[in-house]
Amino acid sequence: MDAVYSLLQKKSVRDLTMEEVAKRAKVGKPTLYKWWSTKAALVLAMLCERMAPNLEKPSDLTAEESLQFRVRTLIDAFGGPFGKIVAGLIAEGQSEPAIRQAFLDRWVSPRRAATIADLERGKNTGELRSDTEPDLLNDAIFGAIYYRFLLGLTPFSKRFGEELVEQAIRGNRVGNLRS
Repeated sequence: MDAVYSLLQKKSVRDLTMEEVAKRAKVGKPTLYKWWSTKAALVLAMLCERMAPNLEKPSDLTAEESLQFRVRTLIDAFGGPFGKIVAGLIAEGQSEPAIRQAFLDRWVSPRRAATIADLERGKNTGELRSDTEPDLLNDAIFGAIYYRFLLGLTPFSKRFGEELVEQAIRGNRVGNLRS
C-alpha cells in the first residue's frame, strides 16, 4: 500500500503500472496479482485502507451535524492527495464497468447507506420534515460535491460544503413549507 500511495503522488492512476508497484514494494508481480486482480483493485484497496478511516464520524451527532461532518471530511480528502486518486478511479471506471462497480460497492455504497440512515434518523426524531426523501437529499448534497470536484467549475472549499448542507437542510426542516 505504501508503494501504491507513493507512486500515485507522482503519477495518475492510468499511468501507474503493476510492474512499478512490484518493484517499489520489492515483490513479484505474481504476488500482487494473487491479491488484486487489477491495478484498479489495488488502488481501491489502498484508498479504502488509507482514506476511509478518516471519514468515520462520531455517533452522537444530529442529522445536520452528521452531514456537515461527512461533507467537510470528504471535501478535505478530495482537496488532498487522495483527490486525484479518486478522480483517477472514477475516470478508469468509465471504460471499465468492473472498476466502476467495485468503486460503488467498496467506496460509495457504504458511505451513502450510512448517510441515508442518519437522515432517516433525523426524519424519525423530527429534526427533518416527515416527507423528506433521504435518498434524494443525500444525492443532492453529494452529487453537488462530486460535480464540483470532478469538473472543477468553481472553488471547492469547506465553506461551499457548509452552505450546501445548510441550504439543503433549510428546505427540509420541520415547519418549512414546500414552495
